[in-house]
Amino acid sequence: MRDVPSLTLTFHCDCTAAHMIMLLNAFRVVSGLNLYVLTGTAAMLIQTSILYQDAVRRISRIPLLPKNTSTKPVTFQESIDHLKKWFHDQNRIARAGACRKGSKW
Repeated sequence: MRDVPSLTLTFHCDCTAAHMIMLLNAFRVVSGLNLYVLTGTAAMLIQTSILYQDAVRRISRIPLLPKNTSTKPVTFQESIDHLKKWFHDQNRIARAGACRKGSKW
């Protein structure tokens, strides 16, 4: 009888297995959502650094903000209050329209 070699995969040294594991982990890091976030962040940083240059702002006619600008960002509570007011106003307009048509609300 002939001796048939086995078809199993074996690593000849431990360093090959370690390199393969590190390569697979690198693919996981660079894949999918991580790649999306990293490229978006990189593009934002590049765009910001370009727009900080005076020559680019001058060519694009982007004015400088005055130093005494004291605008504060809208808070989350103010956004919710505005949304509630908008729904209340839309509801009032719909009821007024239904009353004009003579239908019951």
